Amino acid sequence: MQKGDESMRPYRLAVCEDDKIVRDGICTFCGQTLTEEKISHEVAGFPSAEALEQAIKQGGQKFDLLILDILLEKKTGMELALDIRKWDKKVSILFITGYEEYIGKGYDVHAVHFLLKPLNWTKLKQILLEDWKKRHRPDTLVLQKGRSSLRIPLQEILYAEADKNHAVRFILTEGEEKFPISLSELEQMEPGGQLIRCHNSYLVNMDHVRRLEKQDFFLDNGKKVPVSRKYLKQCQEKILSYFTQ
Repeated sequence: MQKGDESMRPYRLAVCEDDKIVRDGICTFCGQTLTEEKISHEVAGFPSAEALEQAIKQGGQKFDLLILDILLEKKTGMELALDIRKWDKKVSILFITGYEEYIGKGYDVHAVHFLLKPLNWTKLKQILLEDWKKRHRPDTLVLQKGRSSLRIPLQEILYAEADKNHAVRFILTEGEEKFPISLSELEQMEPGGQLIRCHNSYLVNMDHVRRLEKQDFFLDNGKKVPVSRKYLKQCQEKILSYFTQ
């Protein structure tokens, strides 16, 4: 099992694949992808449908995304998914298979996607981040430092700016908030990399970015946030990745 930052509820994945090399490869790739995106996570691998089902039913493990091979040795991934849907309507299911004829059957369990073997790793990354963003991403930023605490819906944050008094100003869709924390500390506490560093003094909320022009982010309300040369390349990469998810 691999873990990320424990400051928030982790995004939990189960990979059920009877080929150990393939299973370990998927687990490693998903863990690395989520770590790069600063998404707190746990990834667990299972060699059979029975092992995963036992972990859920008897072990009490809960998952946000199940990556299931369809053709397992005994109980198939499709049969497992049908059983799971009897008690869990929310968990996301991604099937992997080497046979296209199984794709149509995924509608019965509302699978988020099918991936054909050999796996397209770029597509897997896209599906993984889309699922986290649409279904499981926290919608509230919770800050705690000493006796101070603050809760802000992430969607209300346009950007965060370093304040001269060792604090951060949150510029919101309506008004602003201030909290005694550094931008570096905020980067570590923010769930999922939605606020990205674009300047020594600024973090911007990617959900409100509409375009990057020269050295400015233009937001959906018409405001601009500066992008320094130091962070320009990573901002260009981030906006491309974010917009294609």
